[in-house]
Amino acid sequence: MIRSGFSGRTRMLWSKGFDMRVIALANQKGGCGKTTCATNLAAALATRNNKVLLIDNDPQGHATLAYGFRERDFSLSTYDLYLTSDILVEDAFLEVDRNLHLVPAGIELSAVEQELAREKDKERRLRNNLRRSAMPYDYVLIDCPPSVGLLTFNALLASGEVLIPVDPSYSSLQAVRKMRETLAVLREKSGHDLVPHVVMSDFDTRPLFVRRIMAELDEEFGLELLDTIVHHTVRFREAAGLGQSVIRYDAESRGALDFRDLAREISGQEVDLEVSDLGRWETLLHGPRVVTDGLLFEADFPGAKRVAVTGDFCSWSASGLPMSRRTDGVWECRLQLGSGQHQYRYIVDGTWLPDPSNAQTVPNEFGGANSVVVVA
Repeated sequence: MIRSGFSGRTRMLWSKGFDMRVIALANQKGGCGKTTCATNLAAALATRNNKVLLIDNDPQGHATLAYGFRERDFSLSTYDLYLTSDILVEDAFLEVDRNLHLVPAGIELSAVEQELAREKDKERRLRNNLRRSAMPYDYVLIDCPPSVGLLTFNALLASGEVLIPVDPSYSSLQAVRKMRETLAVLREKSGHDLVPHVVMSDFDTRPLFVRRIMAELDEEFGLELLDTIVHHTVRFREAAGLGQSVIRYDAESRGALDFRDLAREISGQEVDLEVSDLGRWETLLHGPRVVTDGLLFEADFPGAKRVAVTGDFCSWSASGLPMSRRTDGVWECRLQLGSGQHQYRYIVDGTWLPDPSNAQTVPNEFGGANSVVVVA
């Protein structure tokens, strides 16, 4: 079954040739447990034998700090994914734990909005970078700042789902309503539909006013409200202070149990969306394909000025074999290749990249990945 990378099921084939779910964690209200949810849900998903990437998309860098990293510990960050075309996820990630990677963030990320102010398509910078990157993940979580600005819009447009943590306060309840309005704007202006999930975070369910808020959430957000409740516990702060997830810090604590339940519930979500413009995506999901006159290479880089393909079939020519741009912005070329396995990369305005539509890759000597195609 073909699944669109922009819409389709929540477990999406996100232009990579394999299933990957991209989930933004967003709420314009601060202090609602967003980063706590991001770091601990990522860790819980990883313990379920999923490969997980967490992108810290907040200039405060709280997710980075919660995993024990300081700015002196890294030279590349989310900032570079936005502003440096040849820096990809595989260049910038840090290994947190088995199956868990982090793209860190520092204060320089706050400059992105100003630096991209005059740029075209600035709301899709992150999405476009992820599409160019080698992404062997089951889940990508994006921790957003507590505001609805350029960074949050980039995260939402890169995602198929949004997880909205809400703490037990009426201001947080109002913030969820505002996030709904934001999602409606995205749907109307960009044709981009996200599956929303609301999770109750940092809840002490004993006080009467908290139970009233729970009842209001259930009444207003019904199907969007997850069953799991993340209860209030000091273990979250203790774990973050030591640079650990709560599951690693105290695996039997209430907080660890809550996030294992949340990971189980998220993993079981399979929500259908209307698939838009599937025909164009079907030609871009599996890398090169056999056609009557050879092997057709297609590269979806609509903003590029020059695209070429290079590989072992042309002795890794530095200039590559030129590709032609179609009216839909996709670049293509047809090659006659002998049978066997061939490695290749695209050269996009001078930058060498793996094929974002081909999940089959092998490591290369430079620490990156070459795409692979097998000709029968």
